[in-house]
Formats: sequence, structure tokens, C-alpha cells
Amino acid sequence: MRNFRYYLPANDIIFGSGSLSSVGVEAKRFGKKALLVTGKSSMKRLGFLEKCVDFLKKEGLEVEHYGEVISNPTVDIVNRGARIAIEKNCDVIIGFGGGSAIDTAKNIAVVAGHFEGKDISIWEFSGAVENPRPITSKTLPVIAITSTSGTGSHVSRFAVVTNEKTREKMGILSPFICPKVSIVDIDIISCMPPSLTSKTGFDVMAHLTECLVSRRSNPITDFYCLKGVELVFEYLPRAYRNGEDLEARENMAIADTLAGWALVTSRPCLPHAMSHPVSAFYPEVDHGEALAALTCECVRFNIERGDEETVRKYCEIARIGGKNINSFTKEEALKSIDVIKELLEKIDLNVRLRDFGVKEEDFEGMVRSAFSTMRGPIEANPVDVSDRDIIELYKKSM
Repeated sequence: MRNFRYYLPANDIIFGSGSLSSVGVEAKRFGKKALLVTGKSSMKRLGFLEKCVDFLKKEGLEVEHYGEVISNPTVDIVNRGARIAIEKNCDVIIGFGGGSAIDTAKNIAVVAGHFEGKDISIWEFSGAVENPRPITSKTLPVIAITSTSGTGSHVSRFAVVTNEKTREKMGILSPFICPKVSIVDIDIISCMPPSLTSKTGFDVMAHLTECLVSRRSNPITDFYCLKGVELVFEYLPRAYRNGEDLEARENMAIADTLAGWALVTSRPCLPHAMSHPVSAFYPEVDHGEALAALTCECVRFNIERGDEETVRKYCEIARIGGKNINSFTKEEALKSIDVIKELLEKIDLNVRLRDFGVKEEDFEGMVRSAFSTMRGPIEANPVDVSDRDIIELYKKSM
């Protein structure tokens, strides 16, 4: 066994139906005025936004609501939210929604916490610039209330933001942005429509399978990943077919949390490195959709060129997915592609890049974006990959 270091974030998780009611008690541990960050409509339409505000006010907190988050949130959206937090003297940031809302809240906490009288941008903290600003303990405390089982953002030290001007989608990384408290209320998660359930659910699968084979994996993350993969195969189709299946919803929420914990120390690899540029160039393409289009070809690439450990891990994925595995060979490992495709069929997400209007003329720019913003996941891939390899994989995923 190789030596490894495992980082465990200081993160409280409050899990179960009705757990939203704890938000006020938890938030007042960290501040007196909260910026509540959400998407434009779903939490309000479902009645959870009003409940959240009431729980906060009941404990004496003032609340400012910033409801401008969109899928693939941009630098401008983050910076506008940060200006509100600064102007209103907010001292705790609450991300309420899917990964986009939680990521935006984390990024707002960074900008607002490091404000010293002069406007700054979240992009200044990204690895895409020379000499990025350091993220320090000045970052405002974050509470995450997840409405999906998808990104693992409620327990991770990552936050993603898109720069529309440079067409780059970048992950911000720091232990200081990990939420202090994560609330996983099954009543909220159960309201996900089928399409969102499938897209966020496959993001969970991608996190688990990528972190499992990643060069940054270790025995602890392997344990999380293998158990999470088992849960996704069994419960994602059930949650997709019947949103009121609470057992399926609970187990997908656990799988999402396991994936988030794996992401803390291990890293996603090639599918994520390639999917972020897709969303950067085509913002209307959902992250989970891009992953669904790219994952199988990336898995095939890794198996064909992978070492013994990589092949064995893909065999484990195939075995958990229901295939008979008689030996740890590349031929047997390719069965992992079959089980992933079977899962995608069950959740109506068997898609190709061409289905979203992706054009080959953009591949060169997408590759440049991948290497400038996603070098970490590229280097974490179990197999070395070149720019030409990525272009070929984009073509095969069309």
C-alpha cells in the first residue's frame, strides 16, 4: 500500500426529513445577518424559501436574499452577490439549492471575506490567473442546504465558477470554503423532478468512479467510492422512476455525501476535465449531461492504456453493476462501460455531444480551456493524456 494523506474537513451534517428547521439554530452560531443564496424560483415555488427565512428570523437573524443563481454560475453572478453581502454587512452565507447555489455561496464567502475597501473578483482567487490571491480564514462561514443529490458541494472544499469572457470554467479549492454545517433534508430532495434527478445522480456516479481510479485515490476514498457506486446502481433508477421513494432518495443522498468526502482528498479525472469546457463553451449544457456524453469513451481510454490497479478497479465497478467478473483483465474491465450505459438507459440519459449542438470547430478551444483550468483532474487521471487524445475523445463522444 502506498503512503497517503487524508484530509477530513470539520463539517457538521444534519441529515433527514425536516432537518431544514435546524438552520436558524446553526446559523446563529456563526453570525447575526445571513445572505441566503438561491436559484431564481424553485425553492420559492416549493415553499421552502419562506420556511428557511422564517427559521432564521425565529432565531433572531436578519436575512438578505440573493436569488440570482443560474446553472453554471458566472463570475458576475458571484461578484454581484458578494457586493450585496459587503453592503449589507452579512457575516454568514447560506447556500440553499443545488450545487450551483452552494458553489456560488462559497465563492461569495471568499470575495466578501477578503474585501478591504476595494472591489475584487472571485476570478482573482482562481488558478487560471498568475499569482492568484490566497484564500484564507477571512472567508465568511458557509452553511449549505442541498436540494439535490448530485455535486457533493455540501461537504467538499471545491466551488466552481464560469468566466464567460474567457470561456473557462474553474474550480476554486480551499479548506476554508468547506461548509461549517450541511443540511440534507430529504423532504426537499424528494421534490427534484425526474430530469434533475437523473442529471445530478449521474454526477454522483462520475465523482465516485473517477475518484476511485484517480491517481489521488487512497484506501479510505476507495471505500467511500465502492459503497457509493453500489448505492447509485441500486437506488438512482428507483429515485428517477418514483421521486416519492424515500428509501431511494435517502440512499442517493448518502451516495452524494460519500462522493463529496472522496472529492475532499481524491480528485475527479478525465471526464470532469473534459466536461467543464463543454459547459464553458455551451452554458446551456448541464454538467451531468456533459458527463453522460463523455464518460464511457474516457473509461474505454483508461482501460485500454491503464495499469493493473486501474483495470482491477474498473472490474470492481462492473462487478457491482451486476456483471460476472472472472479475472482482472482489460476485457473484463470493459464490462464497466456496459453497466454505465445500462444505468444511463434506465435514467434516460444516454446522450452524445451532438445532441446538445456541440461543434467540432470548438474542440481546439475546449482543449485549451481544459488544460488551463482543469490541469489537476488531467494530472489525476490514471493514464497520461495529451491534447490530441482529448480531441479524439471529444470526437468519439459526438
